[in-house]
Amino acid sequence: DTFLLRFLRTAKFDQSRAQQLVDNFCTVRSSPRGSPEWFEPLRPDLPALEHYFTLPLGVLLGFNDDGEAVLYFLLSAYEPDVFPFEDFIRCMIRSSAERLLSDQRLQINGVRMLVDYRGAGQRHYRPWEDPKLLVRVLRLWQDALPMRNKAIIHYNESHMVDLLMKIFLPFLKEKVRRRIIRCGANSSKLKQAVGPGADRLLPPELGGQNRPMAELIADKARQYNSESAKQERRRLDQIRVDEALRPAATKNYLKSTEIDSTDSTSMGLTGTFTKLDVS
Repeated sequence: DTFLLRFLRTAKFDQSRAQQLVDNFCTVRSSPRGSPEWFEPLRPDLPALEHYFTLPLGVLLGFNDDGEAVLYFLLSAYEPDVFPFEDFIRCMIRSSAERLLSDQRLQINGVRMLVDYRGAGQRHYRPWEDPKLLVRVLRLWQDALPMRNKAIIHYNESHMVDLLMKIFLPFLKEKVRRRIIRCGANSSKLKQAVGPGADRLLPPELGGQNRPMAELIADKARQYNSESAKQERRRLDQIRVDEALRPAATKNYLKSTEIDSTDSTSMGLTGTFTKLDVS
């Protein structure tokens, strides 16, 4: 099954961890304890969606020479006064995240998040200062998506980022903390952080040779409206969780995936793997 294979790849075929990823993925989408409102279908005429497709947020720059995806976010592009932050999250998930989840390169090689703070002011940081919202976003990103998080790259960051990191760090897994890269305004550090092939990936606005940012942004709407993306959204929209059928220990299941494979709350029976010498 191609759907389950996504989670097995992400978990490096650790069955217990893959199983928990699936449980988290389904719970976040459908349980009141998750964030089901973020996964509701978007109306084509939703102003927030139309606006999102014009912004340099969730832009896939491409894949570096190691096969890792590079996603670009310009923090100052989101204006809180234009549309609610929850609508922004919905648009980002429905138009970017879900489209990319079917790409096995994100499951095997992973993704590098490039956050550009150029032009960002206090109003752009404010939505991220809500601890409850932050927990929901990070829970989805760290524990419920079939993709490997390889790096969080901070570029053009100001002193405000130091304050933001004090809020973020307690909610980040240790492995993710180690993969935070601070570049300042140093373009050489940026290219090193993006990885091999950075010149090919970065647009001219970031000192690279890729297509202009405006063209990369335009790709978002085309990909969202493609027939394959529509079919994928229809399949994912069918996901439901019947909590009445779950064991008591796993009601509204949401748990970190960095756990021992013998965890007692595992759904059903865990499997084992024995290597056979057939030589």
